[in-house]
Amino acid sequence: MAKAIITFKLMPESPEVNLAPIKEKARAIAKEAGAIGEMQVKEDPIAFGLKAVLVLAMYTVEGNDFDAIAAKMGQIEGVQSSEVAGMDLALG
Repeated sequence: MAKAIITFKLMPESPEVNLAPIKEKARAIAKEAGAIGEMQVKEDPIAFGLKAVLVLAMYTVEGNDFDAIAAKMGQIEGVQSSEVAGMDLALG
């Protein structure tokens, strides 16, 4: 089965939004959706104090709907939008 590292990008509603609960809930959603192994959750500076939350998680490609996972992350309180920002096949 092919595996891929999926990068989800979550944009908060404003620079004042506390990112800690967003990161925690996004990690839980990714794990619940079948993420394999360790995940990386980090902040990505955009502009004027606004930071996006990036969630990098490994999944098996077959049978997963990554857009649905991103949509679920978009329902987290304080998140304005979410998307699948990248998909890289994992080697090995």
